[in-house]
Amino acid sequence: MSDHIPTLADICSAIAEGHIPVAVEGSMYQVNALELRRYLNRFRSLPTLNSQDPSLCSSSDGWSVIVRTSVA
Repeated sequence: MSDHIPTLADICSAIAEGHIPVAVEGSMYQVNALELRRYLNRFRSLPTLNSQDPSLCSSSDGWSVIVRTSVA
């Protein structure tokens, strides 16, 4: 997936299509922040990790590599 920056229209469409769960209270929609974050994380591409790169496995200054992944 490309690094597409979602617009307000994208979010409104996702709510209307049921991709983001909401609670309707009168004329207001209540969106759970965690659900919105899950939806927005779909637009970010995950970094690629080249396991053949020896600089990722060792470090002369004591720093280690931290890889964060997310599951949507």
